Amino acid sequence: MDLLSILLIFGLIGYPIMIFVIYFLAPTKKWDEFPKKCNIRTNCTRVANSNNRGHGLRPIVLENNLENVQSKIIQIINTKPRMKIINEKKGFIHAIDITAFFRFYDDIAIKIFKKGGKTVIWLQSQSRLGYYDLLVNENRVQILHSEISKLE
Repeated sequence: MDLLSILLIFGLIGYPIMIFVIYFLAPTKKWDEFPKKCNIRTNCTRVANSNNRGHGLRPIVLENNLENVQSKIIQIINTKPRMKIINEKKGFIHAIDITAFFRFYDDIAIKIFKKGGKTVIWLQSQSRLGYYDLLVNENRVQILHSEISKLE
């Protein structure tokens, strides 16, 4: 056997095993509320009452009513190819996003509430496994923040 054949066989066997191990180590648990903080600061981006990363971002403040904003955020999430809503209730959305190649599961929490007659949105995205996310969650929050900020 040549090296290319060995690599091909390893890829065909090893990749599905790796995907299964990642899935087994990080089962989906439904969240019912927005997290109080990031547990591991190096694999989590938060834009809320206290930020973690989220460079230059502040909580989103909109004039629109809460139900309308939540409905539009759900539409945004549904356009993402690997993003899926796990739990939703008035003022809260828990979704997952699965990274493309390694299929790591990341949790996204969105809190939507009224304050001073306006609708405020908090965002948090965090990895389930590992201590570093190579800024995947930062990029995800930046994109979601940009898209949600355009809602009016």
